[in-house]
Amino acid sequence: MNNFVHLNTKSDYSLAEGALTIQKLADLCSENKMPAIAVTDNNNLFGALEFSETISNAGIQPIIGAKLRIKTPSHLVIDPENENDKYFCINLLTKNNKGYENLLFLNSISYTHHSSDNAFITLEQLYERKDGLILLTGGYENIFSNLLFHSKYEWANNLIKSIKKEFDDNLYIEIQRIGDPVQIQTEKSILKLAYENEISLVATNEVCFENPDYYNAHEALLCIDKKEYLSQTNRKKFPKETYFKSSEEMHDIFSDLPEAITNTLIIAQRCSSRPQPKDPTLPNFSTKDKSEDDILIEDANIGLQKRLTFKFEIENITDLKNDITVEYEDRLKKELDIIINMKYAGYFLIVADFIKWSKDNKIPVGPGRGSGAGSLVAWVLDITDVDPIKFGLIFERFLNPERVSMPDFDIDFCRDRRDEVLDYVSNKYGENQVAQIITFGKLQARAVLRDVGRVLGMPYGQVDYLCKLIPFDPSRPLTLQESIDNEPKFLEESNNDTKVEKLLDIALRLEGLKRHTSIHAAGVVISKDEIFKDVPLYSDPDTKTYLTQFDMKHVEKAGLVKFDFLGLKTLTLIDNCVQLITKKGIDFDINKINLSDLETFNFLSTGETTGIFQLESPGMQETLRQMIPDALEDIIALVALYRPGPMQNIPTYIERKHGREKSEYIHPKLENILKETYGVIVYQEQVMGVARELSGYSDGEADLLRRAMGKKIQKEMKDQRKRFVSGCIERNIKDNEAQNIFDLLAKFADYGFNKSHAAAYGLISFQTAFLKTHYPLEFFAASMTLDINNTDKLAIFQQELIRMSIKLYPPDINTSESYFVTDNGGIKYALGAIKNVGIESMNDLIKERNKNGLFLSFDNFLSRMNGSVANKKTLEALACAGAFDSMDIKREDIFNQSNEIVKAIKDFNIKSDSNQGDIFGNTELFKYEFLKTEIWNKATKLIKEFQIVGFYFSGHPLETYKNNLIVNNVREYMTIYKSKELQNSKSILVAGTLLAKKEKRSARGNAYAFLNFSDTSSIYEGIIFEANLRKYRDMLIVGQSYVLGTDFTDDNGQIRVEVKKIYNLEDIIKFENNNNSIPVKKNLKVATNSMTAVQAIKELKISEGNGSILLLFNGQNIRIGEKFEINDILAEKLRKIPEIISVDLY
Repeated sequence: MNNFVHLNTKSDYSLAEGALTIQKLADLCSENKMPAIAVTDNNNLFGALEFSETISNAGIQPIIGAKLRIKTPSHLVIDPENENDKYFCINLLTKNNKGYENLLFLNSISYTHHSSDNAFITLEQLYERKDGLILLTGGYENIFSNLLFHSKYEWANNLIKSIKKEFDDNLYIEIQRIGDPVQIQTEKSILKLAYENEISLVATNEVCFENPDYYNAHEALLCIDKKEYLSQTNRKKFPKETYFKSSEEMHDIFSDLPEAITNTLIIAQRCSSRPQPKDPTLPNFSTKDKSEDDILIEDANIGLQKRLTFKFEIENITDLKNDITVEYEDRLKKELDIIINMKYAGYFLIVADFIKWSKDNKIPVGPGRGSGAGSLVAWVLDITDVDPIKFGLIFERFLNPERVSMPDFDIDFCRDRRDEVLDYVSNKYGENQVAQIITFGKLQARAVLRDVGRVLGMPYGQVDYLCKLIPFDPSRPLTLQESIDNEPKFLEESNNDTKVEKLLDIALRLEGLKRHTSIHAAGVVISKDEIFKDVPLYSDPDTKTYLTQFDMKHVEKAGLVKFDFLGLKTLTLIDNCVQLITKKGIDFDINKINLSDLETFNFLSTGETTGIFQLESPGMQETLRQMIPDALEDIIALVALYRPGPMQNIPTYIERKHGREKSEYIHPKLENILKETYGVIVYQEQVMGVARELSGYSDGEADLLRRAMGKKIQKEMKDQRKRFVSGCIERNIKDNEAQNIFDLLAKFADYGFNKSHAAAYGLISFQTAFLKTHYPLEFFAASMTLDINNTDKLAIFQQELIRMSIKLYPPDINTSESYFVTDNGGIKYALGAIKNVGIESMNDLIKERNKNGLFLSFDNFLSRMNGSVANKKTLEALACAGAFDSMDIKREDIFNQSNEIVKAIKDFNIKSDSNQGDIFGNTELFKYEFLKTEIWNKATKLIKEFQIVGFYFSGHPLETYKNNLIVNNVREYMTIYKSKELQNSKSILVAGTLLAKKEKRSARGNAYAFLNFSDTSSIYEGIIFEANLRKYRDMLIVGQSYVLGTDFTDDNGQIRVEVKKIYNLEDIIKFENNNNSIPVKKNLKVATNSMTAVQAIKELKISEGNGSILLLFNGQNIRIGEKFEINDILAEKLRKIPEIISVDLY
């Protein structure tokens, strides 16, 4: 029996109410052999296009609908104080394309005319856009049941008559039997209303979840949204019957009203259209007298002359001006012809316009991003700043007549001012034609555990423990089920606690459902007409920004063209740094720096690139040391190569660059194409060049080849292989050679990088390196200000400042600013970087200090500051950070008495307000008398400092244990890092204070963690694998100090540290007091059969210590001595003696 259709269904786009994904709805319809289904999500069409495609692909008819919120006419409001009475909901279904257009409009204006948390339309607006729509009166909690429940039959009758007058036979009265007491009590009156007014009935079920087993999970979902607990008795509960019922169940329920079932099929038959993907429609550039094509040609030619004039000047070109000009003019004409023929002129002009506006308003814009940087037209229009001809970039990678998908410009803007550009675009083209793109947050593994744990009323600590069993790895997030399968402790906790069992059961059912809306980080659409003609609009509840209701994938399928407005932090860094430089009276322009600056390349070759865009990872640093770059092209290649896959070619590139290996080419004809990368295929553009050179591909064909190889679609690859080989044969290349070259190209194309993108980002990398080389103080002040809320990054910068011998002055309320600034050859620590104080309150502090002078004392400070600073949290934070140290007040006194201090200043201010002074005009000065409190020892002081600053300023916890560490042969990290002899040492002891712990899972599901430690010499990272992680996980606490048993490995210049054992640092004291030491290998066993080797051992200069050397000579044990310092360096020296058989530490 399949003659029933669900017409009132909530997908998970009914955020925090619907618990069914669209794919799950398709599966349920297929399982139950239902011919059609309607989704009526709460006041939105978020999933309309996705629903249309997914359901129809399953062979089921999709019916597009929505549950819209209507403002109740004032004469029908029963209780004006009850918010629920002021609005009611109806379900609208679209019969045809006109109905879909009207539904898009109605749903959009509910948000654009009102705030998203109170979106609604009026009955008058509904009536104006009724064409093509079927109206169902609303199921659960509908207005008619509410009116009838309050004995307002005439009110309900008048309302239904007015709606019928407008909708006629497109009106149906919904009837539900889901166990709702109000519906049960009013059903007879509802039926009377229908029969008296000759309105057809339709049976619905308010579907929210899959089956009865999901009821508790659905209730938890409701509680998550309302921030309620499942145990609350006064919370709103959904009826238990609101699940996806089968046709048989619905027939049984409505056996006395068969017409209500039949009408579901009639409605489905009346709904004959659905939204489908459209070809993209480009927006228009506003022009008056000239066409878009003419404006583009004129602007491009003017721009070319400006660019060439600057190029000739900055590159000191004098002899070849005419030849260069002709080359550039020919390329420009070729690109313009393609752009105009493809009707892309308006797109280029729109992008050029908002970039020009940005630059005119001093908003930093990136030099380019993606394949668009390969366009000469983009360069001359100032869209990009990378000369595509100079760097060998090709236009066809971005746009060509044979391209099958729409390209787009990705534009990087200064992160802090990106919104200004969006406002400009919105004002220029109209707010209904510009919108950002929506995204949907989901209940991911950790989040769903936390949310469900909260609604179950479980202790935070217990839930937090379970959440931390799930590795945090954004690049490869595990599902909750995967985490449970991989981590035995989940099963252990579940078996021991029924609440944990319930938590996991509910969380597994809810995981992956949509939780909330958000704004896409970059995506913006500019439409030729009002956006809501193709895609419904939404209003972000926090920013009131207009958003598309479709996500990025479906916005493009709906025919809108996307622009990417990205906020790039590095551009903000460069801009801030330049401002600090120019404040010193230096005339500086980042766009005029020498791109061949020798000092900058020398600096890059040191590998000390902390803070440098794209080049600061440890592996990248070591690669720079090996590469010794001397041209921007090296940086561009490195940006492209340093990724999984092409990384294997880095050693070859380096060896060939330095002439230690001869450059080889896969075919002699390819030398010109591959010469710049020494025969190594690095870029996608090179793959395209090979196809053109060897097989006669056109530019467009070559781009299609690149795309086919990248996607690995078998049919396309087969066709391309045939085309490539035949073209090669025509050019006298043998079949087997052509086949081999194609295979090689396919391998490289799989991970080949876009050179246009690499060139643009390589330029930014060089710019940041130039700034660090020539203006290090300004560079670090700008960098640290940009990461002012990231204490982990600030700690790394602090270590770099120490390495470079740059003074970092501690925070002080009389000398520090809100942000990081340069002063006296160093950098002043920012007050705003201290945790728990807030930038705005520190701005208040600085404003008062600038206005009325330095703070003369702690009492003077308190009397002059308002509540944004003189509060418990802020005073404690400033004290722990040492900001009051210059006033000779103990940190612990302020911290321990913060409540009393705040109360005293409040009482004083109240008294002062009521008593303005004595008869002589004298006013009482505030004075706080500190009480004696517990004095912090150094360790406590440092822990508090670390908690509030993120690293150690006035010392390091390990300094207290310096002698203990030396006695136990515990080394500093940098000692090992700088020693070639120790870089492959096993079982070596280092000490460290734990800064951070990040647990992850390997592709095989094995747990491991990255541990960040700090010692007195450096910050370093160690890795601990599953067996040891299980053993030591519970003792690893951020801020605690440990001695670590480690293995060091030199992995192609990158030093890796594996943590094998962990000891509490306090154990050192116990070992020392017991005349013992940490269990460490302090003896050596040396085997040899040579007297020459024995003599060589005796001649070694070995430092005095507590270890012994046991010599195994011709099978006999001989103890050489017991007062030697035994370490890995000594062991390595012994191994190098000729005729030594073995050297073992024990």
